[in-house]
Amino acid sequence: MNSKNILTLLGVLNILQGIGFFIGAETLTVQSFPAELLEGGGLVVGTAMHWPLSVACIVIGIVILSTRGLEIKDAKKVLLSIGIAYLFFLINGLLQHFTTPVNVPMPAIGLITLISILAFYTAFKKTT
Repeated sequence: MNSKNILTLLGVLNILQGIGFFIGAETLTVQSFPAELLEGGGLVVGTAMHWPLSVACIVIGIVILSTRGLEIKDAKKVLLSIGIAYLFFLINGLLQHFTTPVNVPMPAIGLITLISILAFYTAFKKTT
């Protein structure tokens, strides 16, 4: 797959993830936090915190989609930046999962890993 196709895929994945965070904000909150943290307004706060995250994912997706027309050299720089950014997301998710009571969903970790790997692979792939 070429860089334009990967940028398209990553942009769409981000937008779909953002929509999922918005629609499933309450469910994600219940699944991610222990019951005692959801009491006393915790569920409302956790759900509300997913909404800006969803908007951020959608905005990132739109920005990624807007880079599809770049020259290959510049597209590879964008892909490298996406790979690095998602590596930080992955480290953060794993740290939260293993060092706090938060249960980061494994499908989210998987998607973050996939995005990072695809971005790095495409950024470093030789072009013909």
